[in-house]
Amino acid sequence: MGLQVHTEARDDLTTVTLAGELDIYTVADFRARLEDIDPSADQVVVDLSDVTLLDSSGIGALVSLLNRASEGDRGLGLVCPDRRLLRVFEITGLRRAFAFGGDLDAVRIALVERG
Repeated sequence: MGLQVHTEARDDLTTVTLAGELDIYTVADFRARLEDIDPSADQVVVDLSDVTLLDSSGIGALVSLLNRASEGDRGLGLVCPDRRLLRVFEITGLRRAFAFGGDLDAVRIALVERG
């Protein structure tokens, strides 16, 4: 299975919705789709609700996006209702690096609280 990437910019928020596998085989396309996004200017939320597989290369791409956001004193929000995927961030020590929530509204609140 591949990865579907849908990007929507509205006001000062860019939402990147993913569906499928974010792994070594799909990460290059994901990174290419992120090139047009400036996370240091707009708030960015990545929706992982429909991600079925996340490997270390996918995590690396998310960390890279987080680093770009940090350049503009921004955070990066992740919609992650799947406890299995959330566990990956806990195991890697990245749970505190991102603003998490089970839906878009929860992530927005988490980003404001961090801000």
